[in-house]
Amino acid sequence: MSPSGDGITYRFNATWHLTPNHMLYATWSSGFRPGGINRRGTLPPYQKDTLTNYEIGFHTQWSRAFRLNGAVYWQEWRKFQFSFLGANSFTEIHNGPDARIRGAELELNWRPIQAFNLSASAAYTDARTRRNLCLFDDPTFTCVGTPAAPNLVSAPAGTRLPVTPRFKMSAQARYEFPLASGTGHLQTSVTHSSSASSDLRTAIVAPGTGDIVNPAALIGRLAPYTTADFAVGIEWSRVTVEAFIENAFDERAQLTRFVLCGQCFQRPYIVTNTPRTIGLRLGTRF
Repeated sequence: MSPSGDGITYRFNATWHLTPNHMLYATWSSGFRPGGINRRGTLPPYQKDTLTNYEIGFHTQWSRAFRLNGAVYWQEWRKFQFSFLGANSFTEIHNGPDARIRGAELELNWRPIQAFNLSASAAYTDARTRRNLCLFDDPTFTCVGTPAAPNLVSAPAGTRLPVTPRFKMSAQARYEFPLASGTGHLQTSVTHSSSASSDLRTAIVAPGTGDIVNPAALIGRLAPYTTADFAVGIEWSRVTVEAFIENAFDERAQLTRFVLCGQCFQRPYIVTNTPRTIGLRLGTRF
């Protein structure tokens, strides 16, 4: 079967203004990615994947000082594309089974006085496979195979999708005050992310030995992290000066993990965020 490169996307949205400052909405939308050809000629092409999204949310303004927005959503991801290093460390792209993603988002902004502003957001995501991921493609998703070519459940139904933290949160506070004929400010922001798996597969057959190994466990999970930034500055009509510390506590946030060898997992690599950075920003308006 050759890869397909066409599809139809749509978006329907309905809104209901309960009051001038309180609005409910519902969205039904879709998306797709075209298929393609793997670098290794012995592998079949991968097919398109599609996503259907159902979302209900609200936008509210409770006073000049407080705004609260939120949403809950349900997504159906069919035959999702995923990649990994295969034999001879060639990247392979395959179609997995269907996945279901449920989540909720909340955002607030509070300005009790003109000089102070607090904003925060939080998101919860539960993303899981709906059927077994087989070592070799199986349209029945039973992963049984044949005596001559046995199959294997590479990730059972209900496995969480990788690199998808269950919780993410952030908050920022800013205080402004008169300073040296200008407007000074103090600002801080905090970001937190929970842990996540680095690989979807929980069982494969190791080449050469024939042993069953767990790539997700061998590569390791992405650890939870919390980072904080601080800044102090002053702004005049045309000139701004700001001193800042980003990642003030030098947290090594793990953004992703990977291996360079598709058959061995002894030395996973970790991609981290930027280490503590201290600097000065100068700006001007022309």
